[in-house]
Amino acid sequence: MSQDDTRECTSEETESADSSTPMPSVTRRRTLSLAATGLAAGAVGTAQASDHDAEVWETDGTWYAANGGTVYEGPDHMDAIQAAVDSLTTGRTSKEKVLVKNSGSVGPHSWDGDVKAVDLPSYTVIEHNGTISVEDTGEDLIVPFRAQSVESIEIQNVTIEGNPRYGIWIQSCSDVQLGTINMSLWDTETVGIGVRIDDSDGGRSQNVSLEYASVEGSQHHAVETYGVDDVTIGTVETVDTGGCGLLLNDTAYATVDYVNATRADQGGGYAGFRCANGAGPEIVVNRVDAVDCGRGIFTVSGSEGIEIYDVYLDGNGGNLVQDTRYLLIDGGTVTNTGSSGIRIDSRASDDHPHSSDVTVRNLEITGNAEYGVYETGPDTESNAIVDNHFCDNASGAVETYANSTDVSGNTYCS
Repeated sequence: MSQDDTRECTSEETESADSSTPMPSVTRRRTLSLAATGLAAGAVGTAQASDHDAEVWETDGTWYAANGGTVYEGPDHMDAIQAAVDSLTTGRTSKEKVLVKNSGSVGPHSWDGDVKAVDLPSYTVIEHNGTISVEDTGEDLIVPFRAQSVESIEIQNVTIEGNPRYGIWIQSCSDVQLGTINMSLWDTETVGIGVRIDDSDGGRSQNVSLEYASVEGSQHHAVETYGVDDVTIGTVETVDTGGCGLLLNDTAYATVDYVNATRADQGGGYAGFRCANGAGPEIVVNRVDAVDCGRGIFTVSGSEGIEIYDVYLDGNGGNLVQDTRYLLIDGGTVTNTGSSGIRIDSRASDDHPHSSDVTVRNLEITGNAEYGVYETGPDTESNAIVDNHFCDNASGAVETYANSTDVSGNTYCS
């Protein structure tokens, strides 16, 4: 089968472990305003679709879907949801809603040329008031909800457990609203991503909001974007994921309120929060907590124009800024890192511009296994390490590579 949907597994994933500077053009205040606007728009969309048009329920082991009359009666939870979706008005230009009343299980699914999925057309709203339990065998081949090259869709709430390929897969869509998403994915074995939003159906996804996602136990990333513009994310909370908590690939104009990741790829190279593959510009993250992750934060491969505020990075393997420009990390704590607290680096390859104009400021950087901040080459330049407090970092507070890097206003414990 084609593996195009797993493009995140690129050579960037095996990069080696472990900067007065222009700031990104977006301001934090402006970004917060944009975030509020996006979430308000989502609320309006939900209100417009509040009265459901079709419904799905289970009685004595039989699934039913109805829209006026019965449109499905049978054994399969996802087939019942698809039948309800298909019963909505053809060619509609305003949202219609499917209400799913009960929990249900699905699987296994054998490869038949496609994954098994509920496919959402334009102007569709899903409210799922139960849990979808995916019980697949072998390779992960079930995607509870998928949307391809459509617009104006909502998944207001859903809980998913088991071993889906992706819990939710959005491909080349616009005006997408995801509400409260909970996933427990301990049984995933091959792909196992919670939410993936990408450009794999022929164009970039645009105008996407995610209010809240909690993902635990996924084989790979909890929430991933690739080829997406205009993103508003509220909170992403993750525990024990095999990949990143939140990964933004080739994603621009994004606002994230809070990432809270525990043991994201513990002992590996993925991060609680990661930007890669030309992510940016105008990415603002208001808070990152990452504890015991492979890396706490990681920006790489030509990413630029990123602001990260109020970090709590504790017990991670590293925090790496590599081949990244116009990055700000402002405020918070970096402690107990298994290497340097923050490393600013450039790869020898010319595949991406070297790191420059990186600012690390207003941080408590303490108790890390190597330097507090470690700048390495080749070509890394013009960074700023300012107004931080350093204490008890095993190799020293700051080690720089470039004469053009500003180290000033910092304080040090005795």
